Amino acid sequence: MTTMTVPASGAPPTQFAVLTDKGVSAVSSPHSRQTATTEINTAGSSNRSIVYSSNGLYLAIVQDSSVVIYDSHNLDHIVNTIEVKGVVEADFSPLGTYISTWCRYVKAADEKDQIRNMSLFRVSDGKPIGSFVQKTQSNWKVRWTGDESLFARLTSEVYFHDPKDELDQTNKLPIKGRISGDSLTSFSISPNKKGGSFAGVFSKEKNGTPGSVKLYELESLPSESGPKCLSTRTMFNADSVDFLWNDDGSSVLVHTHTDVDKSNQSYYGKSTLHQLTTVGPAFATQIVDLTNPIHSISWSPNSKEFIAIHGAMPSKCTLFGVNASHPSQPSTAVYEFPPSARNSVTYSPHGRLILTAGFGNLAGDLTIWDRADFKQLCTMRATNASAALWSPDGRHILTATVYRRLKVDNGVRVFHHSGVLVANMDARELHAVMWRPEDPARWPMKRALSPKPEGIQDPAAVKKATIQPTAGKYVPPALRGKLATGSASSISKAREEQLKPAGPVGVVGLVSATSSSESTRASTSSLTEEKSKTAVKNAKKRENKKAQGGDSTRSSTQSLNPSSAPAVPAFIPTEADSKALEIEKKVKAVQKKLKQIAELKKKQAGGDALEITQVQKIATEDSLLKELAELNLQLQQ
Repeated sequence: MTTMTVPASGAPPTQFAVLTDKGVSAVSSPHSRQTATTEINTAGSSNRSIVYSSNGLYLAIVQDSSVVIYDSHNLDHIVNTIEVKGVVEADFSPLGTYISTWCRYVKAADEKDQIRNMSLFRVSDGKPIGSFVQKTQSNWKVRWTGDESLFARLTSEVYFHDPKDELDQTNKLPIKGRISGDSLTSFSISPNKKGGSFAGVFSKEKNGTPGSVKLYELESLPSESGPKCLSTRTMFNADSVDFLWNDDGSSVLVHTHTDVDKSNQSYYGKSTLHQLTTVGPAFATQIVDLTNPIHSISWSPNSKEFIAIHGAMPSKCTLFGVNASHPSQPSTAVYEFPPSARNSVTYSPHGRLILTAGFGNLAGDLTIWDRADFKQLCTMRATNASAALWSPDGRHILTATVYRRLKVDNGVRVFHHSGVLVANMDARELHAVMWRPEDPARWPMKRALSPKPEGIQDPAAVKKATIQPTAGKYVPPALRGKLATGSASSISKAREEQLKPAGPVGVVGLVSATSSSESTRASTSSLTEEKSKTAVKNAKKRENKKAQGGDSTRSSTQSLNPSSAPAVPAFIPTEADSKALEIEKKVKAVQKKLKQIAELKKKQAGGDALEITQVQKIATEDSLLKELAELNLQLQQ
């Protein structure tokens, strides 16, 4: 691994783990000169998967005959080893207290003796909590409430259990509650950072009965009547859904998919986006107006906005502002990014930066935007990348090419948000990579973005990681030798011009309206030259009459005025970042006073006479130094 950049002084270390054909290793501070690579094991193909706990305390390595749990901050320490054969995947509970494992389902000779292939263990001592039958791998993971008081699993119904309950005589965990329904295929539980947990459940369309998504309040789960249904959204065209909750659990986006588009407009089926809120008493529902297909959706960490990439390439990228308490329209489009060949979007952990990228059959271009002023910071290329992941510090992006996606050029690249390549790691077979989850508040967001680092100085390494060789644009056989390069480019340019308007929604029409009026004036002037003097005179009379009573003209002009368009919401930092920014503001104020005191002391030493207020200001130096030390300590915490 090659690194050549220095981190901010005193910055906490970040860490990511990689699973290759040789074994598992962890890389700390990959973007600094103090980087350290720890080889955890060299078991090779006996390693099946890796996973961090959500709070970043543990790293689990799934092997052929066991699951080994490490302390992620001290990788020499093995917390526990759970002896279970044939485990394919593992997953931690939100606080890292429990770990669940899944093995492939094998049908028993006797149908009465079903093999329980999904198990739950306590991390600290490996005590079995319960075991269940979970045939499919797609929905095997249990869902937890944020405080780990309940977990849920899906079979024909959604069953809720308390992990602290003891097993009954049949070695089963008691059921605390359930959600019933026809054709239940997926569900999700909200984060409960602001208190209260909610569950979203999807029922697939069956025998002419439309599908639906229902929201339930889990506080009423233990009652005889079961959980209370808050709202229902009916949908006909949905074979599967993805639930996307915002961080405070006040709203959920339901991304629906169909295998076949009945309108024959898309080969890849049809997708729609619905929004449901958990804010009473309205519990609003809405279908979000987007163009098919919907490629990617990302919530801001402040839970007040989200971005969606949608439509044919070059795709549109739309920012929506959220008002979860609005009964009829909880979200509205407020900003359009320029169209581009992108199919992925993610916010940085602080919400200050936005990453749009194009993976899969796209070139692997990445663009970084500053949410504060919608300025494009940089565009870079991660050749053959499969995914891009933000570092917990909100300043770096990890891109990876994994073996299941491409059998060559496997490896990990780390970029600074300015576009500089700061780390490069090649592997023969890269099977998995992930950052250790951390609280972004450990790296407080500052008003000014971090400066551009030095980066890797090896030109060959930079070229291999960022430049993709190409033989030129593809031309269909029937058009080879017939279609000039300029014609092909003009077609793509025409498509881009068609989608060109970008900016605050409601103002984008001003550009096209103005340009059309200018073209109208130009055409009118050219025709005027050909008209007779009488015709010109009559035309001027008509224009004067319109100008005198031109209320309609004035009103149409006002509708195109940018000041009448809906305002784009300003960047809202998270609660933790708001506190850090306030402390930073106080630090700058104290530093300004200390600088003034230093100048006054310099004048005093030169023999200049000072006023009483200036002498009193010098006397406050000790208290200001003490205050500055306390503020810096708060920033470090």
